[in-house]
Amino acid sequence: MPPEGPAPDQPEPEDDEPTADGWDAIDAAFRAVYGEQSPRHVGYSPGRAFGSVLQGCSAYRADDHWHYVTYGLSNLFDDDEGANDGFSGWGYELTWRVRESRADAEPPSWPFAVIQQVAKAASDGGILLAEGSRLAVGGPVTGHPHTGGPDTPLTGLLLTTDPELGEIETVNGRVRFLQLVPVDAATMALAQETSPAAVIERMRQEDALTVTVVGD
Repeated sequence: MPPEGPAPDQPEPEDDEPTADGWDAIDAAFRAVYGEQSPRHVGYSPGRAFGSVLQGCSAYRADDHWHYVTYGLSNLFDDDEGANDGFSGWGYELTWRVRESRADAEPPSWPFAVIQQVAKAASDGGILLAEGSRLAVGGPVTGHPHTGGPDTPLTGLLLTTDPELGEIETVNGRVRFLQLVPVDAATMALAQETSPAAVIERMRQEDALTVTVVGD
């Protein structure tokens, strides 16, 4: 598991160093929601420049849950990583809203591992995730028992635009925040029979933010 620690401050770039404008844009989007809160940040080894899909992931404390966001599916640094029709990198970052039944002062560690696995699976498979994507995990979405996450009947993922963050414009292109919404097998079947959008709309009638609730 990669080490955890406070989100690092971005140093002022020298003339010959890459900028971090993409990273800063993600931070700014979350600052608009959470103010000057300092998130818990995890950096993935060996890092995006050396082969990792993600550079890192942060977790912000919301009222009753933790709000995770990835760094690295969009262009975090220079804007010369190739033309993508106005999109930055893959054009999105992943978010996840997680509440465990126990009230921890620190965010659960297992979502940091699982969200990296989702990003890697999509990248390795050349899958462009989007609003309405469906992903069969093949087991508990918590990664139980391998990640230390609790057991859960939630075994599939629907993707929707994060309702508080939406899409932003950065100097490197557009970035949409795609939220993971875990569902059980019956709900996944319903999403396939009708549409993920219809299922998400029904879920939002009960919880506008579609927070994932797991644990004993």
